[in-house]
Amino acid sequence: MNKLTLALDIGNVCIEINHKNVFRKMGISEVPEGFFELLENFECGRIEESEFFERFRDFAGKNFSVDFLKEAFNSILIAPVSGMAELVSAMKKSGVKPVFFSDISTTHLQRTRELFPAENCVPHGVYSFVCGARKPSIQMLSEFEKNFGVPDLYVDDRIELIEAAREYGWHAIQFNGASHLEEELKKLLDETE
Repeated sequence: MNKLTLALDIGNVCIEINHKNVFRKMGISEVPEGFFELLENFECGRIEESEFFERFRDFAGKNFSVDFLKEAFNSILIAPVSGMAELVSAMKKSGVKPVFFSDISTTHLQRTRELFPAENCVPHGVYSFVCGARKPSIQMLSEFEKNFGVPDLYVDDRIELIEAAREYGWHAIQFNGASHLEEELKKLLDETE
C-alpha cells in the first residue's frame, strides 16, 4: 500500500542532462537563438515530432537525416543520476509511489524509458506535452492533483520550480542527490506511522 506520493522530476533528478550536447554533436558551438522556443513548443505538445525535427534541421544549416537529428537531440539525456535508479526501484517496497512530473517531449520520454533502469517502477506521469504547459504553470500542478492528489513531496533540481510549488501549497525540496532524497522520504514515512 502506498503511504506517500512523490512528484519526481526527470531532468537532472533521474537523468543527467546537458542541452549543449545536441549542438556539439552537430558541430555547432553555441545553442542557436530560437532553439529553446522551438523546444518549448515541442515539450508543450504544440507541434508534432515530425515538425520539430524539420524545423530543428534549420538550426544546423545542414541536411542531416531525421535519424541523426533524433540521435543528436537524445544526446541531451546522458545517463541515470547516481543512485536514483536504485532508490526509485526500492520505493514501492517502502510505500512510496513515484510519479514523473516533467517538462519533456515525447521523444525524450521514450529515451528516458530506455536509459533509466527503474522506469518500469514509475508507470504514471504528468508531462508538459500532454498538459500543453510547463512547470510551474497551474495547468501542470492542477493536472497532477486531479490524477494523484497533492503529492506528499515534490523534488526538482530547479529552485524556481520548488519555490513556485511551495507557493502553491506543496511540500517541495530541491534535489541534492539520491541519498538526500532517501533521507527526506524516510522522515516522511516515519511521520506517517
